[in-house]
Amino acid sequence: MVCKNPGTYTSIKRDAQNRFAYMFFAPATSLAGWSYCRLVIAVDATFLKSKYRGVLFVVVSKDANNQIFPLYFGVAESENNEAYIWFFREMRKAIQVRHELVFLSDRNQSIVNGIRKVFPEAHHDFNQLMSQLKSIDKKTYNYIMEEPPERWARSWFSRRSYDMLTTNMAESMNSVLLKGREMPILRMLDFIQEKLGEWFYERRKKANETFHRVSIWAEEEMTKKMDLACKMFETWLKTYEGHVNTVGDQKSWDIPQNVQSEITKPPDVEILQGRRQKKRHIPVTESVPFKSIKCSRCKQVGHNRTTCLSSPAPHPYLKKHTEKYSNL
Repeated sequence: MVCKNPGTYTSIKRDAQNRFAYMFFAPATSLAGWSYCRLVIAVDATFLKSKYRGVLFVVVSKDANNQIFPLYFGVAESENNEAYIWFFREMRKAIQVRHELVFLSDRNQSIVNGIRKVFPEAHHDFNQLMSQLKSIDKKTYNYIMEEPPERWARSWFSRRSYDMLTTNMAESMNSVLLKGREMPILRMLDFIQEKLGEWFYERRKKANETFHRVSIWAEEEMTKKMDLACKMFETWLKTYEGHVNTVGDQKSWDIPQNVQSEITKPPDVEILQGRRQKKRHIPVTESVPFKSIKCSRCKQVGHNRTTCLSSPAPHPYLKKHTEKYSNL
């Protein structure tokens, strides 16, 4: 079988009824480029909008030009301990575990449990430091310990997190993949492949056209972060040396017989009726900014250009509004 992207790591887990349960996907170009990215990765999950539902796991980092670098993807029925433990185990098989690796995540306890189980070296024991704090100021110690320590981004580890303290880059990736999340899993993977191919081509081209020893972003930051910038020589181009190839038309696939015989059934889930939700529900606790309507003709608020009465330009509703206000 001719592999379009040699080195890509994929894995599928089936349940006892041979139905699809979990999926892990690590593009070959991401595996190669990861060696030149920062030692910080963000983990997040977002809901799929196809008829089988489920969640999409997303793991990203940042490259030498401070751009989001896609690393690994996965699919599961929900965010739970078993799914994350399986996902992180497959991730550990696929990647080269680098010293002082830092994880960024939201407050999902399943992510924390999975990292603890699979990446125990990512956990930093700070009990000794907390004991010192307790002996100095017990009131402050009690106040801090009201929240579980794993929720403290800077107390969990004593490693370098650069300027990345949130999972915003993973959430940004979720937004980019919004259209793909509405597709079946295999089509969604094709969508991700095509998107990665575009990014790698554009960034590789831009890196080749840069003749400085550091990336554009690093050059701008050099005066403020000289030590950090000088460590990024040529790593931007090396990150995108790999080429992402599309899988091509299904008729051109050369599938071995032993693979054809393995049939994975769709997950056994209840398919809900009606139109599927595409926008998230805004909770009552979240405030929504009010956006007033502004007319593009007279620049006043409260109406649009179609219903504008101040504009000298005639429009199809002019007679309607003239009659309306003449009767007042």
